[in-house]
Amino acid sequence: MRGYVRTAAALCLVWPALPAQAQAVAPAAPATSQATSHVRVLATGGTIAGVGTANGASYRSGQVSVADLIAALPGVEAIASVSGEQVANTASGNIDEPIWRTLHARVMAAMADPGVTGVVITHGTDTLEETAFLLDLLLPRTKPVVVVGSMRPSTAVSADGPQNLMDAIRVAVAPAAVGRGVLVVMNDTIFEPVSVTKVDVQRVEAFAAPTRGPVGDVLRPTARFYAPAGSAQAKPLLTLGTAPFPKVAIVYAHTGLTGDDVRRIAGDAAGVVIAGVGGGGFPTSARAAVRELAARGVAIVRTPRQGFGDITPSAAATGEDSDAAVGTIGGRELTPAKARILLMLALQQPRTRAELQSLFDATTTLAN
Repeated sequence: MRGYVRTAAALCLVWPALPAQAQAVAPAAPATSQATSHVRVLATGGTIAGVGTANGASYRSGQVSVADLIAALPGVEAIASVSGEQVANTASGNIDEPIWRTLHARVMAAMADPGVTGVVITHGTDTLEETAFLLDLLLPRTKPVVVVGSMRPSTAVSADGPQNLMDAIRVAVAPAAVGRGVLVVMNDTIFEPVSVTKVDVQRVEAFAAPTRGPVGDVLRPTARFYAPAGSAQAKPLLTLGTAPFPKVAIVYAHTGLTGDDVRRIAGDAAGVVIAGVGGGGFPTSARAAVRELAARGVAIVRTPRQGFGDITPSAAATGEDSDAAVGTIGGRELTPAKARILLMLALQQPRTRAELQSLFDATTTLAN
């Protein structure tokens, strides 16, 4: 791991805290640079913008401005000129649909700017993978978009935020990043949104892609990818729409789960994601309720509660437990949280169970 060791005094000079009520959108002036590339940094808060104790054990997320995040990157002007916007400044657990919509609009505007080479989004790590996956489902692959965070706040000894942000900027200007859609950069490593997940709540090596592995690294001055980019034309793109997202509930399967539990959690949701046991399964005691929901037109997606593994339609038992018989959909490699996002976007327009299954298949098969 590469880190920055700074005194608390130096940190206070470099990254002063923002007032509690910061402007929602606050542009930062571009840094003076000899580089020809330009990166737009869109900040949403999180630990990377956090302020607290030197050991990082206690801090408040979303306190540092995007301008100060950029100012804490010595030598960045040799990589790219950088400008910033403060889209939000909050803990990532507070990220919601309005923030997603604003962020999507600002990313689209940055991508439409002919002077922008790539976009970097700073984000809290708790829901970083969800935002990255959402944007990857919506954005064209015309320019690199990189989502980055940190596990230590800005005031911690050896804070990982500056290095991660510098690495994200390197990825955003890399020619090999073009055509890959949204990427996630953490701890010298490049991931794709469909497979990355947070696996540790404390260590800096908190992110992994257990099923597929990372797609590259930033261990050198330039980003390195392990394989060529996939086809941009092959990736299915969804739309954001103007109406609020359809409600999608998540049911966590466990011993003793009953049909009444499923009905209560599902409520009036248009879709339900089951964080299932084993290969996305659930107790027989809940099967009747799942059948009832599916018969009413509620989309039911099975995923693994552990977050790893490919839940195909054939993964369920044959006969009365099969997806076809119960009316469920195999969520493939998606975690429950990501399956919820895909289902919310997909249900903005009417789709049959077969069409939804095809969408889950295509989204997880066509990786970067």
